[in-house]
Amino acid sequence: MTGLFSSFGLAEILALGASFTYSLTYIFLRQGLRSGSPLAGVLIMDGIVGSLALIAATVHGTLQTSSLIPLLWFAAAGCVGQGLGQMASFTGIQRMGVSRAAPIQGASPIWSISLAVLFLGESPGLLVWIGAGTIVIGIGWLSQPEEGQGHSAWEWFQGAVIFPFSASILFAIMPVLAKMGFTFQNTPFVAIGTAFGTATVFLLGARFGAGLGGEIQANRRSLIWFSMAGLSTTASAGLFWTGLTIGNVSILMPLSRLAPLWVVLWSYLFLGHIERVTRRIVFSAILIVSGGALIMAFK
Repeated sequence: MTGLFSSFGLAEILALGASFTYSLTYIFLRQGLRSGSPLAGVLIMDGIVGSLALIAATVHGTLQTSSLIPLLWFAAAGCVGQGLGQMASFTGIQRMGVSRAAPIQGASPIWSISLAVLFLGESPGLLVWIGAGTIVIGIGWLSQPEEGQGHSAWEWFQGAVIFPFSASILFAIMPVLAKMGFTFQNTPFVAIGTAFGTATVFLLGARFGAGLGGEIQANRRSLIWFSMAGLSTTASAGLFWTGLTIGNVSILMPLSRLAPLWVVLWSYLFLGHIERVTRRIVFSAILIVSGGALIMAFK
């Protein structure tokens, strides 16, 4: 245990903080999606995060001194993660419920470790891969349909699981692209503002240019919840992207995705009237989080 805590540095602490604050985002989204559409939620959240980050970057003077190449990397990260990834994430939460969709999206560390090895030259140890395997087991168990749902496992995957599963891959690609940008300049607020701002423009273009993404629908109630999600995501993004400037993707991604355990707790406390948290969901979430802890302990 002493070895585990002694391995914590600033980057790891920031990633853990990001996992906690983003777990609140899941709860706010679940409430907002009761009366608002996924696309509306994504646009509101991305718009808030992008605007606040660009204001912060302007105040700090880092936006004015930015160069084009890193901005392009940050924009690509935004289109993949905050654009396509968030859309898939929101749709999964709407169809499956937050306590089931969130842990499935916790598969991101598996893909991020692989991508970090291939494109960033990182070299995680064997036990890091074992931790990733533990996450896979938890996800596989969690993604099975409940009894009485009337669907085969394949139908359940096609209709619901495919969305958080796709989001996990897209979210894994995002930090690799961001890390490419950080090799040119360590400006997290510029990166966040560019990524989330680009994602907003990208999704609007896809919706009105190609008719993709569904309807933009939100009433007063959903606007409040989506705005709260934007604020919590701003905090989470600030912590995680700052961590990326000083830490490795293969370590920080698993830590930032420990949100499922928090989500299960919040679901039990605040969403009991919307969705049921079963023993299998709890145990699956524990498996996923344990895999992340193993990755951290033996990085």
